[in-house]
Order: sequence, then C-alpha cells, then structure tokens
Amino acid sequence: MFRKSLRTLYEEHSTGKVSHKWDLYLDVYDRLFSPYRDRPIDLVEVGVQNGGSLELWLKFFPRAHRIIGCDIDPRCAALRYSDPRISVVVGPINERATSEQITRLAPEFDIFIDDGSHTSADINATFYNYFHRVRPGGLFVIEDLHCAYFPEYGGGLDAPGGSMGFLRILADALHKDHWREKVTLAERVAPYLPPGTPVDDSLTADMLGISFYDSLCVIEKRAAGKPARLGPHVIVGDTAIVDSSPLEVRRRQRAEALGLRPPQDRS
Repeated sequence: MFRKSLRTLYEEHSTGKVSHKWDLYLDVYDRLFSPYRDRPIDLVEVGVQNGGSLELWLKFFPRAHRIIGCDIDPRCAALRYSDPRISVVVGPINERATSEQITRLAPEFDIFIDDGSHTSADINATFYNYFHRVRPGGLFVIEDLHCAYFPEYGGGLDAPGGSMGFLRILADALHKDHWREKVTLAERVAPYLPPGTPVDDSLTADMLGISFYDSLCVIEKRAAGKPARLGPHVIVGDTAIVDSSPLEVRRRQRAEALGLRPPQDRS
C-alpha cells in the first residue's frame, strides 16, 4: 500500500495545529519509523508545544493505538483532538504523577521521542525512567541534542553530568562484555544521575544499538528472541586455504549443539 512520506505529510499540513521539526529529522524518521507504520503502536512524544506533531504522527501511523504527548506548559491542557487516540499529559516528564498518567494510557511504548527541556539532567533521567518501558524492537529518540553542548543546558564537551558523556557511556555499555577494566556500569553512570539512583546492568542490557545524527540520537531496543550482544560466529562455506580455524570453530559449535565434546578434546 502506498504511504505518503513524513515530509509530504508536513508539506501538506497547511491548516491545523502548528508543528516544527528540523529538516534532517523528517527523512531520518521516515526511514527509521517506516517499519512501524501499519502496526497498532503506542508512541510518546515529550514536548508538544502547539500540538501539531501529534496530528502528524497519527497521519503517519494511521493504525496507531495511542499517540501520547507530554509537556510541562499548562497551556497544553487546552489542546483538543477529534481522534480519541491522541492524548496530552501536562507535567514534568520525570515526576511520578506524570509518569503514572502516561503509563495508565500506555504501560509500554514502541516509540519514545524526547523533545522536552533538552537539559542534560532531564535527558539522562528520561532515559533512565522510560527506556525500560520501550517494547522489544522499539526506539528511544532524543531530539535537539546540540543543546548537550551548551553550558546553559548543563552541557559541554566534557561537562560533568552532561548528556553526551552519558550517551558515550551507553555506547560503552554495548561493549561491556569486552571491558578489561574492573569497573561496573553503576560506577560509570553514577556521575550522570541523581545521587543514590539505583543502577545495574539491566539499564542497558536490552540495547541493540545507538545511532547519532546531527542533533539526534536513536537508541534501539533488541527485538524479542534476538541474541544478546554478538552471539555466536556464523560460519559458512567449506574451503579455507588461508586459515582453517573458522572451520574448527564450526566443528566445535556443532559438537556443542549435539552435546558432544569436539574430537580433539576426547581422551
């Protein structure tokens, strides 16, 4: 079935509530979000301002189950939509009362977009508080990440507690099985979250990958049933005139799958 691109939907949105996104985002989102277009997804967007993006998300995801906007501005409470699948929650995203309102509407989400305050402290806390609610195979998106370099937003290249430092640690966490240093994820993350925040490996255990674009970060959650981290070697072919070790690895894999010891290990 033909679907209009997100850019086309924006270009055609000449009436209705105002929305504004950076030009780059439209094409990136069109590519990343297209696999979800025909699914009954739940989407949360933090920072809705005039509310037009919620209308556009419903056009882009016509079979959506819930489109939830959250904004700290009390004037957003006046936003009204003809489609009951769109809801607006007013309040700070990282306060319990706000979280409870959102999760009553949708306990889990397929896409979560953080376009909120853009302060590093909020970016870090929002990931901590909501990534675990992203469904397997879902996406967690952080917009306007250029603010992570601005001191007035708590950012900077090496700012203590800055969100770019936090995201670099998330990238490190993808490779945690290969760390040689004797340090825990909790120790690495502690400077970026409020004192006493409990952290263990579950914070990042389900991450599949992290992608960066100009002012945008996309964190993917691993799909259900997919192997954690690298998984085993996938070895095909039967001729190895330069290095036969991959064939030996495959023999070991097959023996282990059958519950046998490889021939060279037999006494």
